[in-house]
Amino acid sequence: MEIRTRFAPSPTGDLHIGGARTALFNYLFAKSMKGKFLLRIEDTDLKRSDSTLSEKIVNDISWLNIKWDEEIVFQRKNLNKHKQIIDLLLEKGFAFRCYLNKQDFKKSDIDTNGKPEPVLRSPWRERIVKEERSKQYVIRFKVPNNSSKISFVDKIRGELSWDLSTIEDFVIARSDGSSTYNLAVVVDDHNMQISHVIRGEDHLTNTVKQLLVYQALDWKPPVFAHIPLIHNDRGEKLSKRDGKSNLLDFKQEGILPEAMLNYLARLGWGYRDKEFFNLDQAISWFTLEGIGKSPSRFDIKKLLNISKKHIASKPENEIHKSLLKYIKIYKNLKLSESYSNDLRRFLPLVIGRCSSLGEIFKACSFLFEGNEFENKEPILLEHENKKKLYDFTTAIKSANLTWDHENLNNFISDYCQENNFKYRDIGVPLRIAITGSTSSPSIAHIMEILGKKKTLHRLNINVDSIKN
Repeated sequence: MEIRTRFAPSPTGDLHIGGARTALFNYLFAKSMKGKFLLRIEDTDLKRSDSTLSEKIVNDISWLNIKWDEEIVFQRKNLNKHKQIIDLLLEKGFAFRCYLNKQDFKKSDIDTNGKPEPVLRSPWRERIVKEERSKQYVIRFKVPNNSSKISFVDKIRGELSWDLSTIEDFVIARSDGSSTYNLAVVVDDHNMQISHVIRGEDHLTNTVKQLLVYQALDWKPPVFAHIPLIHNDRGEKLSKRDGKSNLLDFKQEGILPEAMLNYLARLGWGYRDKEFFNLDQAISWFTLEGIGKSPSRFDIKKLLNISKKHIASKPENEIHKSLLKYIKIYKNLKLSESYSNDLRRFLPLVIGRCSSLGEIFKACSFLFEGNEFENKEPILLEHENKKKLYDFTTAIKSANLTWDHENLNNFISDYCQENNFKYRDIGVPLRIAITGSTSSPSIAHIMEILGKKKTLHRLNINVDSIKN
């Protein structure tokens, strides 16, 4: 049997971290078994679905380097197929037209002896409607009206059993005739020959409903594997309330896709003690048995640590290309060749210190300041530092100095010794005046990268402001 998995997001919002992990697990399993990974956009809910969001989801998955093996399936194009199956279920007596409204048909919240009260059944399930009625209706699946249970083997959770008395007669077609999730998924998974459905454990109830549809149609169901949810640091389901929870949040921060993929794989799955790995390694090691049964906790610090390792492991030219692209897309800046070259020269000073492209950009943003660069840091405006900066600027302007970091460092050291200063006494105000920050790599290296003209220009601006 060919292994065929799919990721099937609904285009109703940005791709959540949990969804990205689901896509990854489906991809890893398919590739580890020499199978195929497919992508389906579940857009049958025409009122909520957004084509722009569909495009964003596709781009996000591509950004993670997850590649699908066949043409993307848009579920809305299968509506006629869904309708045919709905008509078949009606014909066979597994479904019925229901004229109840939402208020008439709702689940009881009352518990009896610690067990949920059996759900209400629609009175229309046993009625024969001979003529068309003007009143709107939905089509519901007729859940067996007895105390039977449905059982299946989950590849992660083991054997599971569900009491059918807790499952309502669920809707399979809306009042506008469009199919609902649980019907459309069964039909599309069957037609796409999906062998394994890997998704979050919050779909367990849906799985029970879908198995009932499979049984009614006499179709072989796929193997199911339900992944534990991702929690926040409070042990609650990760949501938008937690701040950064969508993949876009971390793309904007400049997390490398390799790092995000590495971290997502480690959220609930593990192979021995491996923490740092690439996509090919993850494919070779991945098994469904390696997925834990307990919720995983999303830890941004761990993500940043992994991202830092990936940045440090990459060639500088690759980081340079990625950074230029990041700056163009997320900072709306297109750097000149001169600034690009400055950036390339600066990278070796920060690559080992930064956890994201965003951090690198922040560390080197002083390179891109225009001719109006001026600093107002309080520490620079202190009287003592004003005088130190003024005197140092006067001294270096008059010095006959080869402008490289070694000579610049020696000049600063000698200047400090002559004036009985510590290196930081000059280094701090100098760094602030030139970069706008109290912390940065070697100030001598920075002065070399900026060049004599730019460095003196920034010093002059600050000296002029001090005199005024």
